[in-house]
Amino acid sequence: MVELLVVIAIVAILAGLLLPALGRARDGAHRTVCLGNVKQLMVGWSLYYTDNSDFLSVRARGVSAGTHKLNPGWVSGWMGYKGGLQWADQKTNASFMLAPGHGKITPYVQAAGTYRCPADRSGMKMGVDRAPYRVRSYAMNAAIGGQYTIDPEYVLTFWKITDYTRFSPSTAWVMIEQHPWTLDDGSFDVYWPGRGAAASWSDFPGVNHGRTSPVGFADGHVESRKWTEATTVPKLTVNGGVPTIVEVPFSKDFEWLHDRTTTFGSNGGR
Repeated sequence: MVELLVVIAIVAILAGLLLPALGRARDGAHRTVCLGNVKQLMVGWSLYYTDNSDFLSVRARGVSAGTHKLNPGWVSGWMGYKGGLQWADQKTNASFMLAPGHGKITPYVQAAGTYRCPADRSGMKMGVDRAPYRVRSYAMNAAIGGQYTIDPEYVLTFWKITDYTRFSPSTAWVMIEQHPWTLDDGSFDVYWPGRGAAASWSDFPGVNHGRTSPVGFADGHVESRKWTEATTVPKLTVNGGVPTIVEVPFSKDFEWLHDRTTTFGSNGGR
């Protein structure tokens, strides 16, 4: 009995030493795959404008399943975090996301796994069971073809790759991993201008990899961005949602993304 207890104690000690190392290895593998996913999505984005007279595959437009083919964005499907069967066909159906005409870059990126971070465990509850994971973890800069939260009267909206002549492609972000609590239509909104005391999150970046997110830029390169502010992680309200606007005055994380989102357009001034 003493020998058995000694063996059990040794096994427990070894497990305690090995499990953290295995966890770190798993997290590192997830981070690598996630970076690779964003890189592949950027390749698809580049191939699209190369084949279409420099016109960009723009942000998603938040359209429903019945109207997505009228003027699709880079991807289709509404991921909606809450709500039983609502948007079930779009949340968990990779075939819908990849179907012809549903998204402009999907003909170039046909592997369903490329659209979801392996560390993203967000799914959809149906009764006591959990449906499959949601099929997408990434979103596009709302300034790319955006007309809603970004004012085209004063702020440069990117429609063609040549629009980046006023804003270096290496410093203009295109694709980001988004926090699952705010992921919806494939568009990531950054309210602009909003530096300093006016800083406020509408959508939040993902923090699956030790508070880092992969960010793809218009020149094709991808960075792993480390977020340092506590306010960069959204907090759920009592009813399980995230406020539409979360003020984060003087957030360095927000300002980093803000300053790489867009710039003044032809009608604006400095």
